[in-house]
Amino acid sequence: MAVVGMTVTEATDAPPVSASPPGTDWPAAPDVGGSDVTADGLARVRIAILLIGYLIVGAAAGGIFDQIEWVLIAAPVLVTAAAFLLVGRNGAIRALGAGIAIVMSVGVAVVVGGGGAGDVIDAFTSGIQGLLSTDWPSPTRADLVGAVVAVAATSTAISDELAIRRRSHLLPLLPLLLCYLGVIALSSPQGVTWRWLILLSVVAAVFAMFRNDGTLHDRIVLLRGERRVIPLLLIAMAIVAFIAIPVSLATRADPRRNDPAQTTAPLLDPIESTLALRNLDPPIELHRVTPLADESLPLRWRTAALDNYDGRRWSPSLTLRPIGTTLGPVNGPVVSADVSFLDDNLSLVPLPGDPVSVDAVVETDPARTVVRLAEPPEPGAEIRVVANLAPSTNDANEFGVTPRLVEEEASTLGDLAEALAGDGTPIAQLLQLETTLRTDFVLDSDVQGGGLQQALIDRFLRDTQRGTSEQFATAFVLLARSLGIESRVATGFVADGAADPTPGEDLVLSSADAEVWPEVRLNDGRWLAFDPVPPDEATDGAPPAPVPQVQTPAAPQPPIAPPPESDADPTETDEDINEAPTSTLSTAITWALRGGAAVGLILLPFVAAGAVVAGVKHLRRRRRLHAPTPLARIMGAWASATDVLVDAGLEIRASATDGEIAGAGGPLVAEANRDLHRLAALASAAAYGSPELPDLLAEDATRCLLSVDESMAGARTRWQRLRWRLSLRSLRPSTRSPVLG
Repeated sequence: MAVVGMTVTEATDAPPVSASPPGTDWPAAPDVGGSDVTADGLARVRIAILLIGYLIVGAAAGGIFDQIEWVLIAAPVLVTAAAFLLVGRNGAIRALGAGIAIVMSVGVAVVVGGGGAGDVIDAFTSGIQGLLSTDWPSPTRADLVGAVVAVAATSTAISDELAIRRRSHLLPLLPLLLCYLGVIALSSPQGVTWRWLILLSVVAAVFAMFRNDGTLHDRIVLLRGERRVIPLLLIAMAIVAFIAIPVSLATRADPRRNDPAQTTAPLLDPIESTLALRNLDPPIELHRVTPLADESLPLRWRTAALDNYDGRRWSPSLTLRPIGTTLGPVNGPVVSADVSFLDDNLSLVPLPGDPVSVDAVVETDPARTVVRLAEPPEPGAEIRVVANLAPSTNDANEFGVTPRLVEEEASTLGDLAEALAGDGTPIAQLLQLETTLRTDFVLDSDVQGGGLQQALIDRFLRDTQRGTSEQFATAFVLLARSLGIESRVATGFVADGAADPTPGEDLVLSSADAEVWPEVRLNDGRWLAFDPVPPDEATDGAPPAPVPQVQTPAAPQPPIAPPPESDADPTETDEDINEAPTSTLSTAITWALRGGAAVGLILLPFVAAGAVVAGVKHLRRRRRLHAPTPLARIMGAWASATDVLVDAGLEIRASATDGEIAGAGGPLVAEANRDLHRLAALASAAAYGSPELPDLLAEDATRCLLSVDESMAGARTRWQRLRWRLSLRSLRPSTRSPVLG
């Protein structure tokens, strides 16, 4: 047994004390006999099993986009190949190879998705944020797919590194599990697909059989004798299946934030856009709708719906977020058609009812009231849409209408609404209200006072009974709301219904078909359209005299004289001259910041690891130097000094004495050789006896330790000092100092 005073332990066959000769760049690597790395063959088998697990996770990750993405399945392949090739190399080379493989995996995924270098940087920087700011299913943009690949590849690299270490038997499965949980969270509306969970459980069970000790041959021989392995696997699969099935059927929350996407532009006022289209002279064709089946197409196609009325206008205060091709569930009969965009100024997708899917990159709000193309279409561009068929009056009689609290804007119209709608069920009142407005009121698109302010709508209903189509729609909605019925205003196109459409025939939507109409919500969630606008325009030319209007932004304003034209040529200012270089400089700064962020993200794990190592060493030294007794502080200073020597490359055998350690370490701290021997002598005196003035001796020991530190740091370059301070030799059981502080 070792004598505690000499700070040695029992080891008779340990290697001799040795130190790197002075002047060498760095000491030789220690003996790997006590290495924590698994035998190469067994390590590769464990890595191959993990690859199968990550291939399964990649297949499951297609649920994020509601379709199989092969680049997600192939995400761990390059990282696994690098781990296979570098199993026998040191940790730094393995980490470098893994980092290169991760970047290459993301690059391949982005290129396959049609992206560029900017998308690769976005995948590492803002990719996850962009993914969370989209609605499910996420659009298959290159940066979003690259972000998922980056997470999967990074998790694979961590699992592969843990798989080759002896002390981490099942720990490599933890990154795999966390990656799968992230996939489930991002594809939460789809639910847990139990087949992936069962396959992963089998992979985990097989991985657990290959414990990382001994050789691959030893594990195979051992497993041959375990005849109970297959029955146990079958039992495990059955248990997982029984657990997975109810979990997959449970309702789960979607973790995506409701933040608006950074690339979303503000939505223009749909009513103003509709009026502008209707006023085009001559009218132009905007959409051509081709049915996919031999069926008649509906005549009404909605582009937007608005339910926020502030007393002056219908405000399009919507948050549009990118989404994939699937927008909602199927509720009854659907309409499938190809919609052509005949003008590049169009962006809103016309739909006959609640959307089911749109075969394009689009943005939408949570209620799916607006579906907008993410990029302006080329003239003639065609997209495929599937939408639920709009409900009919019979559906309203079957399901009923949704009630609504009467708000302040509609509360003043309650008596008038009851007078116009009469008695009966809510749907009967709505039909009567529609009939009254169509027959007893007059449509006049050129009427004075045709705004949507509350005062003008009240005047239209109570006095003039003459207004524009948007006033009819607004009045119907406010009257319905005063009856306590959920309603809103919609915009879009209503094709000419003079002749019934022929089954299978195309439907052309022109600017003359642009309309505004009211809708009422049914209890099944669908919206029923009404048409309170008279079919014919007024022919008389005697509209009532207008009353003074309240000065609001929507009220007509007096004409403003145009500014005088100047014959002088525009003068080029210094601002104009410097505009292009400033823009170029701004672009360069943006790319520099993105590149710096990407490099910082790659280096972040290494910086964090270095901080952990430095923190552990600092806490250990602090604990030693602040021991409760002076003798313990002396021993702690000597133990810290031996750690300094070990990190510099000194190998200390377990039976070495304090004097032998000081003699072997002297060449490494030439300027503090005397202080090193002094510290060794103090440690021996503290271990063997009770020296006088122990407090002073403890202070002297601390001074000697600081001298050793300064000498060690002064004899090395900046890079060598960094490697010395972050060395793991003093922390590893196989290479650390036998001196206990």
